[in-house]
Amino acid sequence: MPAFHRLDSAADARFLRAGQADPLTRVPFRPTNAVVLCATCGTVSLRETWEAVGGCPNGHDTAAPWDPERALAAGDGAAGGRPTLAHRPDAERGGRRWLLPALLALGAVVLVVGGLVLTGRSTDDPAPVEAVPDAPAEPTGPEAVIVEAGEAEGALTDEDFRTENGRYQDLYSFAADSSGLVLAFTLQSGDFLPDLTVETPEGERVAAETVADNEDTGERTVAVRDLRGPGLYRLFVTSRRPEDTGDYVLRIRQEAPVRPIEASASVSATLGEFSERADGFFRDRYRFSGAEGREHTVTVRSSAFAPTVEITGPGGAVRGETGRAGGSVTYTFTPEATGTYTAVVSSRTAGQRGAYSAQLAVSPEVEEPDEEAGPPAEPLPTTGAPVSDTLAVGATRPYRFRGQPGDRVRLEVRAEGFVPTLVLVGPDGTRVPAAPDGDRARIRFTLPSGGAYRVVVGGQGGGGLYRLTLETERPVTGADIPRLPGQAPAPPPPPADGGRYRPQPIDNAP
Repeated sequence: MPAFHRLDSAADARFLRAGQADPLTRVPFRPTNAVVLCATCGTVSLRETWEAVGGCPNGHDTAAPWDPERALAAGDGAAGGRPTLAHRPDAERGGRRWLLPALLALGAVVLVVGGLVLTGRSTDDPAPVEAVPDAPAEPTGPEAVIVEAGEAEGALTDEDFRTENGRYQDLYSFAADSSGLVLAFTLQSGDFLPDLTVETPEGERVAAETVADNEDTGERTVAVRDLRGPGLYRLFVTSRRPEDTGDYVLRIRQEAPVRPIEASASVSATLGEFSERADGFFRDRYRFSGAEGREHTVTVRSSAFAPTVEITGPGGAVRGETGRAGGSVTYTFTPEATGTYTAVVSSRTAGQRGAYSAQLAVSPEVEEPDEEAGPPAEPLPTTGAPVSDTLAVGATRPYRFRGQPGDRVRLEVRAEGFVPTLVLVGPDGTRVPAAPDGDRARIRFTLPSGGAYRVVVGGQGGGGLYRLTLETERPVTGADIPRLPGQAPAPPPPPADGGRYRPQPIDNAP
């Protein structure tokens, strides 16, 4: 088994900065690529190239242990280069000067013996029968053409390989690396009905699906998507009908994997399993539709690593508020325009991987206030400062504040002359009501996620003066614990209940 080496962005930084590429496919080397160093000529090849041709493209089949200095000295060689012959000292050549005269003497003896044999042959001997060469064998398949990611133009002609069902066929080979990118192969033609079959490195054949039909131009596009490297892929280009010929365009794309996520939905995944890797960090991407003017909160929880979240939108990077508590992180923002947004989940430290959950919460659509709906929500201090107001009979008064996951909140309302009601509404619309207790109502609750919360004050069949207070206590994290100089922070303890955080309200607590 060849000595494969996986390129590391830190340990092999000097080699990667040199910009070398695979000598056969011309694909530049990137971190996480598996490569082989040839022991004979020092050429560096992708593992997929080595396995495809049975060695290095220069014809050698012996691998050497990874040596970045030797790899840099070999340079960016192309396939077909002539191997360098080893230098032999003059003393070694001089020690074998007797070899040439001996070979000449032996050749003379052979010529004499051969002449005697031919002279003694009888003239009646039958003439030797010349062997008739066999007819050339019919090709069993088309010759493969190696292609890179991008666009390649070709044509089916009557000189191409012909299958048993009468269809002409071209064959391409593509070496996919181990970067975790998703592969998409598309074939387009306006001269014939195209057909594409992709053979995976495991030998499985995947048939293409029709993705576009242009009635105006007559062009049809078929595609095979959602495949991943590493390995050598074989692409069979042909037509749907026998005898069809014409031009076509073959496109190969490599894209970062993106998964959809819906509002109020939670997904579970493993960072590093099907992730893109860049600069030593694993990254998972999620795509969702953002609504203008509505608050969006992405929450990621993990007990295996410290997660991070970045958001990009139609205009690039999106600014927002980030909150951390233990093994969770939230990113809250309000889109300035409706469109497609992408959340990138990664780790704070390079190379970390493990299970995590991601959730998207979107605030309810804000309607224009009217006489029946009452006044808009007013900001509510989180420091315990009282807010006093008057409530009309049958009316409600909304307030708003922003919370972070793990925050412990204490809400209390006191009324004069009526029984008050108190409801806490989360970013996803979840309602936590308080049990009335005479002229007061209280809620003790730990916020499960970050975002915008609403507090609604009402009355049971009455109205009058009331006073509302809110106190917020941030959770204690590892950063709050004093440590000795040079002491590293301890990792967070694993959460209970399989990693799912389920806070419970404590109503009517003293």
